[in-house]
Amino acid sequence: MEAAEAMLGDATMSGAVLATTGPRRSGWVTLGWAGPGALWLLVFLIAPVTMIVLASFWTKTNTGFDAFKWTFSNYGRLFDTVVYREVLVDTLKNAFIVLVLCLLIAYPVAYFLAVCIKSIRLQIALFIVVLAPFWTAYVIRIIAWYPILGRQGAINYGLEKLGIISAPLDFLLFSNFAVVLALVQLYVLFMVTPIFFQLATIDQSAVEAARDLGASPYKVFREVILPLSLPGVLIGCIFVFVLVMGEFATVQIIGGNQIQSVGTIVRSYYTNIDLPAAAAGSSILVAVMMIGVAVLLRFAKLREAV
Repeated sequence: MEAAEAMLGDATMSGAVLATTGPRRSGWVTLGWAGPGALWLLVFLIAPVTMIVLASFWTKTNTGFDAFKWTFSNYGRLFDTVVYREVLVDTLKNAFIVLVLCLLIAYPVAYFLAVCIKSIRLQIALFIVVLAPFWTAYVIRIIAWYPILGRQGAINYGLEKLGIISAPLDFLLFSNFAVVLALVQLYVLFMVTPIFFQLATIDQSAVEAARDLGASPYKVFREVILPLSLPGVLIGCIFVFVLVMGEFATVQIIGGNQIQSVGTIVRSYYTNIDLPAAAAGSSILVAVMMIGVAVLLRFAKLREAV
C-alpha cells in the first residue's frame, strides 16, 4: 500500500509539473514561430532606419552626396537653423495637443460602446458607424475640410447669416488650428479602437464585486474600470503620438504652406536633393519619437507601481 501511494504521489507530482511547465519545444520550432515576425521587423523597420541613420552622416556635394566621406555637419546645419528648432518644438506641442484631444474624445466613445451598450450586435454596429469616415481615402478626408473651414465655407457662411461675424474668419483654414483639428479627426480612431477592446475585455465580476461592496458608480470607474483600461489608453497614446509626429501631408494641405512640421522640413530637403540633411532630420525625429514612447511606457510602469 505504501509503495502504491508513493507511486501515485510521484505520478501526481509529475502531472502537476507537466501542467505548469508544459511540453518542451525544440529550438527549431521556436525559431520557426519567431522567424517570420523577426524577418518582417528586420526588412521593413530595422534596415530602413539603419540606412537613414547611416545616410545622415554622408557629405553633401553639388551633385548629390558622397557616401564614403562621413561628417556630423548635417546635424549641425539643422540645429544651427532657428526654424528647425522652433518647428521641432511646435511639432511636439501639436502632437501633445492632438493626443490629449483624441483621448478626451475617444475614451467616452469607447466607454459608451464597451460598457453602456450590452448587446454585442449593437456594439459591432455602432463601432462600424465610428469606422465609416475611414472608408474614404486619406487625402479626401483632408480636402473635405476646405468647404467647411474656408472663407466661403459652411462655418463662415453660417456665422455671417446668424449675424455673429461681419467678415470671414481667417484662422479657420491654413492655420495651426486647422491642422490640429484635421489631425484629431484623422487619428481619433487609433485611440478609440485600443481603448474599446481593452474595456470590452474587463471582467465584469470585478465590477460587480465593487458594487456589492458599496462602491458608488464614480468609485467603480475610478478604482476598477479606469486602471484596467490604462493599457488600451497607453497603446492609443503611442499610436497617435508616433503618427502625428511624422505627419507632413496633412500639415502641408491644411496648413497651406503657412504651417510647418518636422516632416515638411524633411520633405523640403528631400525635394532639393539634400538627402544627408533629410536623413539627419528623420533621424532626429525618430530619436524624439523613441524618447516620447519611452516616457509613455515609463508612465505606465509608474501606474503599475501605484
